[in-house]
Amino acid sequence: MRIIVTALLGAIMMLGISCEKTTTGNGDATDRKFISMVMGTRIQLSENPKAVVYLADPTSTNPDDQYPSMQITGTTYAGDYVTFTLAVPTLPFAPGAYPVTNTGNSMTIYLASTTGETLKTDPTAAGFTINITQINSQFVEGTFSGTLSSSSSGGSTNIQDGTFRAVLKYTSR
Repeated sequence: MRIIVTALLGAIMMLGISCEKTTTGNGDATDRKFISMVMGTRIQLSENPKAVVYLADPTSTNPDDQYPSMQITGTTYAGDYVTFTLAVPTLPFAPGAYPVTNTGNSMTIYLASTTGETLKTDPTAAGFTINITQINSQFVEGTFSGTLSSSSSGGSTNIQDGTFRAVLKYTSR
């Protein structure tokens, strides 16, 4: 009887340990990295996107290099490419709204898995906003929604319930 009880308790303990949620100290925010959204009638998911903050280079002749920018990139399971670009006059990036009507803020999706067309935000049209909800030196997290325009067909696609979380890296240009 003692052997059966010991074996049963050992099995319960192993099951409890193996089903425990693992974290790296900061909770779930640093464990799972993703971009997810409802695009039209499809759900798009990208695992392990990357976020890179490019530091300003005031000596550059390219005006886009003269302010800090962040680029978040990912590839969906279907093979489509998702890119967000955010810009600020000076560091740091902070939680808040980054509307695409502000210079340097945009989203682009290249639909490699279906039509091969590129969907992108229209900087002259209000309605698409990228929100940073949390950011620190290791990761960035946020939401996004709005309408993307097709560069070839002239049509538009509605993006809803967009969320992202990515590992953050800083680099010079």
